[in-house]
Amino acid sequence: MAGIVLEKIIEMAVILLAGVLAYKTGLIDKTSTKSFSNVLLMLVSPLLVFQSYQMDFEPRLFYGLLQTLFVSFVTFFVCIILAEIFMKGDPARQQIEKMTAIYSNCGFIGIPLINGILGTEGVFYMTAYVTVFNVLFWTHGVWLMGDRGRLRDVWKNLFTPTIVAVVFGLIFFIFQIRLPTTLSEPVRMIGSMNTPLAMIIAGANLAQGDVRKSLKNTRLYWISFLKLVASPIIGLGILFLMRVDFTVAFTVFIAMACPAGAMTIMFAERYGKDVFYATEGFMITTVLSAVTIPLLTPLALLILKL
Repeated sequence: MAGIVLEKIIEMAVILLAGVLAYKTGLIDKTSTKSFSNVLLMLVSPLLVFQSYQMDFEPRLFYGLLQTLFVSFVTFFVCIILAEIFMKGDPARQQIEKMTAIYSNCGFIGIPLINGILGTEGVFYMTAYVTVFNVLFWTHGVWLMGDRGRLRDVWKNLFTPTIVAVVFGLIFFIFQIRLPTTLSEPVRMIGSMNTPLAMIIAGANLAQGDVRKSLKNTRLYWISFLKLVASPIIGLGILFLMRVDFTVAFTVFIAMACPAGAMTIMFAERYGKDVFYATEGFMITTVLSAVTIPLLTPLALLILKL
């Protein structure tokens, strides 16, 4: 499986480079990149998530979904504690650094990666992690950014297309409601666009920054170490001790090992923080994850299969 992970990382890197090339040659610009991002977040990813629930009901799968929800909360709690302990530095940048270290790109990169490795069942469990991500990002994340007065209104932000897709997908899964072929095929076809579209967007975002300049910022390496190495390894220890199902555990590991989430950039813009610094964290962790995920995967397989 480690070879499959490396193969998928390489495939995604090639598509990411195509996104860089498309931006550098003017095929797409900032406006179109933002439009593509909206299409991905509002249409493509939710349909992929919904499609993952169109399978035969098995108590094993439903129990695994609940297990993933619980384990995801536990691992996020640990990541929050680690960030609070180790992310000490410039007060003006602490919020960005903590968000970068805690919240991964589990939607843009996690879903297509786990889809390529474990298929539909992996996406099925990844939706639980994404659900926990959204709940915490729009509660703890808002609190972390200092906007504590708006927490009571934050529930409105939880009704994202992905969460709606999870809810309806779960209802269809439990009651075994299947879409007719005339609908299921278009849904499947649109959902299959998730990986290439996500990587093209990521490449375009990388092309907008100065990666070489960001690579000289040594502080970003410490943040990257905590996000890409320390947190996934500690998470592996927790997953091993909890003795959860291998597919559940490996899915959560991949989600934790993903680079920093692009939504941190959105929050930096929303709350008037250092947007460029958030973008640097996103870029560097994205680049380094192409090395760290394949390197950590054999360790994960060894530990989780004991």
